Amino acid sequence: MTQTPLIEGRHDGGFLVSESRGHRSRDRGTLSGAAKIPAGQVLGRKVGGTAAAAAKAGNTGNGTFTLDATTPVVGNAQPGVYVVRCTTAAANGGTFRVFDPTGDVIGDVAVGATFNDQIKFVIADGATDFVVGDEFDVTVSALSKAYVPLSLTATDGSQVASAISFANVDATLADQTGTVVTRDCEVNGFELFWPTGASANQISAGTAQLAALGIIVR
Repeated sequence: MTQTPLIEGRHDGGFLVSESRGHRSRDRGTLSGAAKIPAGQVLGRKVGGTAAAAAKAGNTGNGTFTLDATTPVVGNAQPGVYVVRCTTAAANGGTFRVFDPTGDVIGDVAVGATFNDQIKFVIADGATDFVVGDEFDVTVSALSKAYVPLSLTATDGSQVASAISFANVDATLADQTGTVVTRDCEVNGFELFWPTGASANQISAGTAQLAALGIIVR
């Protein structure tokens, strides 16, 4: 008798090596992209969310802080308060350092230049120059929870590795609510799905983006 071989499919969370207790590593989100999304698919998150900025009481400089009118929140943003602090004073200028809500430095920006990493803004010079220690706070809330398969050519935030699909989800006909792994875990790199044709350098960059979230690829 000829027997038909059985092919085992993908299991929910089968790519996980370890995760935090109490399902802390997981979130619920909207899976989109008109595609069948397998467990282990690396996901990007579409830009979306709200942000509000406020000057620190007692600032010396009176320049203005302006969030981008179209996309104040960009790829890989985190909910919470970003601190933008003057680290170098200069006549009619200066340099500000940007700290994410966990306190990590994500970059520097000169007065008059546009900062575009997690949040997007520009600081304009005022009549009174900034001094070291002048500060603005940016509160990010209501982040988008729309996840799609990572797209390396996108410009809407989904080009940044932001999560991994926990389960097999069929979003070909309509968006689906599903579980995504977003932080503090170890995963088996051989069980992840990257975009078709992704180069070794692109996968390495995506792996680093996941590592920044505490998702360690083994």
